[in-house]
Amino acid sequence: MHALVNGSSILLCAALLAAQPLPTQFTDQAAALGITALNVSGSTQEYIVETAVGGAAFFDYDSDGYVDLYVANGSRFEGFPPGQEPTNHLYRNHGDHFVDSTVAAGVGDTSWSMGCAAADYDNDGDLDLYVTNYGRNTFYQNQGDGTFEDGAEKAGVGDNRWGVGCAFGDADLDGYVDLYVANYIDFSRDYPSTVPCVWKTVDIFCGPRGLLPAGDVFYHNNGDGTLADRSEEAGIAGAKYYGYGVVFGDFDRDGWPDIFVANDSAPNNLYQNQGDGTFVDEGLSAGVAYSGDGTEQGCMGAAVGDYDNDGYFDIFVTNFEGEYNTLYKNQRGGFFLDVSFVSRIAARGIPEVGWGAGFFDFDNDGDQDLFAANGHTYPQADLPHTNSSYAEPNFLYQNLGDGTFAEVSARAGPGLALVEVSRGASFADYDRDGDIDLFVLNLNSTPNLLRNEGGNEGNYLQIATVGTRSNRDGIGTRIEISAQGKRQTAEVRSGTGFLSHSDLKVHFGLGTASIVESVVLHWPSGAVQTLRDVAANQVLTVREPADWELGIGN
Repeated sequence: MHALVNGSSILLCAALLAAQPLPTQFTDQAAALGITALNVSGSTQEYIVETAVGGAAFFDYDSDGYVDLYVANGSRFEGFPPGQEPTNHLYRNHGDHFVDSTVAAGVGDTSWSMGCAAADYDNDGDLDLYVTNYGRNTFYQNQGDGTFEDGAEKAGVGDNRWGVGCAFGDADLDGYVDLYVANYIDFSRDYPSTVPCVWKTVDIFCGPRGLLPAGDVFYHNNGDGTLADRSEEAGIAGAKYYGYGVVFGDFDRDGWPDIFVANDSAPNNLYQNQGDGTFVDEGLSAGVAYSGDGTEQGCMGAAVGDYDNDGYFDIFVTNFEGEYNTLYKNQRGGFFLDVSFVSRIAARGIPEVGWGAGFFDFDNDGDQDLFAANGHTYPQADLPHTNSSYAEPNFLYQNLGDGTFAEVSARAGPGLALVEVSRGASFADYDRDGDIDLFVLNLNSTPNLLRNEGGNEGNYLQIATVGTRSNRDGIGTRIEISAQGKRQTAEVRSGTGFLSHSDLKVHFGLGTASIVESVVLHWPSGAVQTLRDVAANQVLTVREPADWELGIGN
């Protein structure tokens, strides 16, 4: 009897704890701050193009210290009257509000846009923006005066295929960032499908299975303002899957950035950088091509982070309904292990369709938490017999620091109680209060800007990198810190999640630590820079040392 009472008490305590709100609460500030543009993507949801839109980018385009926000928008097959087309939007951050600067900046793309990523591709000191479209992609080159020009044709990156995920990374370590673009489907409304398009006995739109994959593109940066398609030479042209999420990361810590591509209803790619301008797809042998039981999944978004603080980057992938979101733990030596169930990530995500994804330390305790944006693919999910729903709640997974996560969305405030058909998610400390906030794009609806309130009760350190021998943004720099005996590792990264881009600054939660004993930066150039006794609660800008500062050369 005593054991029964004790067990009941434990269950009661667990239930009471689950009902308690977290110290960190998220509230939606989008409308209050002026981020109100309606997403438009299709009118009938009869075609797969109408459901796949969903990217956004946090980036400081005017270099004023506040991250601004670019939001992709869609279109409709029947078109719009002249002057009434939906456009992408650029919101300039003024600290206490955002102003729609789309027209002034010249970035009102009226294409059927999908995703975006930012980087200083020409090393001139300001961030440029690449936008993928259903149709010709757009490359907005920053003029340094608050305006942009579309230089896609001049740069050689105006691909006309259906572009989705994209990311910048310096693959050959020459000091200029290269560009990877995932293309989804060679789609036309006139192409018949080769398989019946049925889901749970309901007729639905076709794809991706039964439609032709488009094939991805790897662009090498020539350093003269142009990029060249080197897909064939790099070894990625032969793989034609339904690409979605793309992310660079040095998974084996050999100093060369690798590329992970999440593919929908096909094996994922892990392109290991050979250091000679070529890549080899090791997805199958590394254990990330399929789920742990060897099943292809409908993969959407991909995020990279070191959730267990072992110094090696792990991979999180969001997936389709009936599957589970997958967490691949980096086992070192080029191998990963599907720990989705052991980590309890798979406890939520079976009925939902996951899209946006990101590692971030929402409570500043020094452990990387996870976010997944959800929303079904088919409007028919609202039919009674499907046991599904079109609009779905998003997930916040709290890292418990022991290799497991708890899904805490219901306790994380009104912003996590919103139920929408969500797609992309971007991460940044937009209000500069020391904790990471979320932007979530919702299909055919207004977006959510989820302000983190209370996450900054723990201390933090944010690091902005400025390359000299490396690329100007320091993209690919691995940063290792040690504070109160706890080590953390992160990487400067352009492009992540589902068709989105997060702030380039690296954020570390520090808990109660007021001093970071060491900060070690491994720059893409090979330079290693160490800082000692760095004060907490600041944005630290670190410039890569020149050769003479490192004692190299005369």
